[in-house]
Amino acid sequence: MADTEKASPKTTPKGGRNGGTLFPKVNLKHALDYAQKLVSKTHTGAQPEKIVLPGVFGSAGPTGKVRASALKQYGLLEGTAQAYKATNLTRDIDAAPEDDRSPLVQQALLNSKLFRDIFETFRGDTISKVKIEQRAKGLNVHPESAAECAQLFMDSAVTAAIGTVSGDSISLVNVGPITPATDGSRMDELTDNENQTKTADEAGGESKASATNSTNQVKSGNSRRIKPGVTLTLTVDPSSDPDKLEKQLKLLRQYGMI
Repeated sequence: MADTEKASPKTTPKGGRNGGTLFPKVNLKHALDYAQKLVSKTHTGAQPEKIVLPGVFGSAGPTGKVRASALKQYGLLEGTAQAYKATNLTRDIDAAPEDDRSPLVQQALLNSKLFRDIFETFRGDTISKVKIEQRAKGLNVHPESAAECAQLFMDSAVTAAIGTVSGDSISLVNVGPITPATDGSRMDELTDNENQTKTADEAGGESKASATNSTNQVKSGNSRRIKPGVTLTLTVDPSSDPDKLEKQLKLLRQYGMI
């Protein structure tokens, strides 16, 4: 009797069908659209997968699960298949005014470890898509998925306002994206205040120096008792008697003339 082998259950390799390092298979713009639906769907409490997948992601099958996985990597969805719900970050993004969303969206992008590693590698640089693909492979993304990963990163970086695309290249900012950018007018205000403080300190120093000099002059005048408007002309005769000359000098000193 021939031996029979039990079929081993199929498992999805790390990173998806091809294996390798996991990365979001949905760009950030689409992920934010799904996140907005997720906030509405789970407003009253966590919901099971059978409700969330078709209701939020439009698919109860593998496509819905891939999209749910992407939102988890962005930090926009939490829980298990029995109870999915929006994260605090998702609710903050949904509630934030448009002008205040950028730091939160940037945080979502960098919640993906792979995208964060790529950003940290090239921050402040202009790099080609090919370079990003190369870096993705270096981070153990499957070679067949590297091009997709690079494109998703570039699209998401633009959405998060940390990158500007030109052709097949992207220029990444050099400022830590999680930290909100300082308002330009506020920077000007701080600079002006600093300059005004320095000017005031310098003026105070000059005034203090001037007052000190005046005081020194008064003290000097009091000690010498120089009388304004008096001009002294002294002519010394070399043949004069030294004792007589000493008496004259002593008299002049007594009246503060010299």
